[in-house]
Amino acid sequence: MTFQLPRAHHIVIFIFIIGMGFTALVSAELTGPVVEAVSYYNLAVDAAANESYDEAMILIDKSLQIKPDLYLAQITKAGLLSHNGKYNEAENLLDQAESTHPDNVYVLAAKSSLFLQTGRYEESLIAADDALKNDPTLVEAWVNKGTAHGELAQYEEELNASLEALTYDPENTDAIFNYNFAKQKIIMDQNKNRPDDAEKTPLFGFVALVAVLSAVALVRVLQR
Repeated sequence: MTFQLPRAHHIVIFIFIIGMGFTALVSAELTGPVVEAVSYYNLAVDAAANESYDEAMILIDKSLQIKPDLYLAQITKAGLLSHNGKYNEAENLLDQAESTHPDNVYVLAAKSSLFLQTGRYEESLIAADDALKNDPTLVEAWVNKGTAHGELAQYEEELNASLEALTYDPENTDAIFNYNFAKQKIIMDQNKNRPDDAEKTPLFGFVALVAVLSAVALVRVLQR
């Protein structure tokens, strides 16, 4: 019997890593061109949520024309570029965002997600750990960390990272998938080492779930 184990999805997770909650920040504290840039950003996020990616790209470019260092828009555009297979352009844009917003946890988590998508698991771990140094409660970074460990066959570490994610967000589906995946792989490894293992049918394989988007509400003031 073959068990198909679920794997959390991460293909373009960072398109929405900042999420839908930024509209609330358009207040008296944000005026003039910044408000217009954020408005285009919000429209782009809505378009991407409806899978209108071409429209989202047009809107996010308008946002960046007004405020080139709006890291929210930079992250979203990087996700859209990645969705189109333009990984180098996506990475360059995230590098730009990091240069103007050093140690920004959302930029670091976005880089971690991009590295996952391109199979650079060690680099994904580094970026996720850097994000967690600045914000140990960032669920997306814990999920990315868990996934990277799992892809490196470090299942105990994946289990622990998934538990951390679930501490802060008990219903996070990616963390649940990763937790179940790691737990089953650990059980499989334990069964493989038993003396009667030769009489058992091996359990193997997993299905990589096709990813789309993940949203996280943003409640922080725009970093300058």
